Amino acid sequence: MKKKIFLIGLVSTLLLAGCNTKEASTDQSGQSTISVSGTGIASAAPDVVDIQMGVDTADTDPVAAGNQNSEKMNAIITVLREMGIADMDIQTINYSMWVEDVYDQDNQPTGAKRYRVTNQLNIRLRDLSQIGTLIEEATNVGATYVSGITFGIADTTELEQAALEEAIANASQKAEWVANEMGVNIGSLITLIEGGFNTPPMPYFAEERGVGGGGEVPISQGQFSVSAQVQVVYKLIP
Repeated sequence: MKKKIFLIGLVSTLLLAGCNTKEASTDQSGQSTISVSGTGIASAAPDVVDIQMGVDTADTDPVAAGNQNSEKMNAIITVLREMGIADMDIQTINYSMWVEDVYDQDNQPTGAKRYRVTNQLNIRLRDLSQIGTLIEEATNVGATYVSGITFGIADTTELEQAALEEAIANASQKAEWVANEMGVNIGSLITLIEGGFNTPPMPYFAEERGVGGGGEVPISQGQFSVSAQVQVVYKLIP
């Protein structure tokens, strides 16, 4: 009977607090326990940025369309190398060629065909002060669009550890609060399950046309965050 009263009191406390991530129970040995979840977040300034840009060309001659595209892309890669960007940080992520109908000013098909070629790169830049210069120089030599800019951290190990430590501390604080409301104490840690990390990208989307020619492009890098989740189980001491 005492156990039933104990659990009813606990459920009432949790409902009043609006906390659905805390649960008290009794394990197989008869030891009272409490299970709580914790979340932690750690942030830092980004130290790398991925920039996607490409060249789009079209011609009635497929060979000419391909040659024009290759010429512009080679010029872009030359600029990147001159800026000191390593080949391992320059990656082709899309190359496409397709045929499309040609329409007149009244949006009526003329019967003519043209070939369109698209070549897209992902560039990892490790010197963030070069972002604006890279976009400007690349568009000046032939890049026709910049489709996305995503900031990140090259090595997230330290951020993940900091987020995990905060998540554990957060879970411990929750457990102590619930135990205090129940009139008991927190004992030793029985189980800790790490729920993984969340490192959402920080995208900055540039216009796909007309990104060059107007001076250095202003870019704001913001903060990069990593979140961690844990589930822990503590003993309860009367």
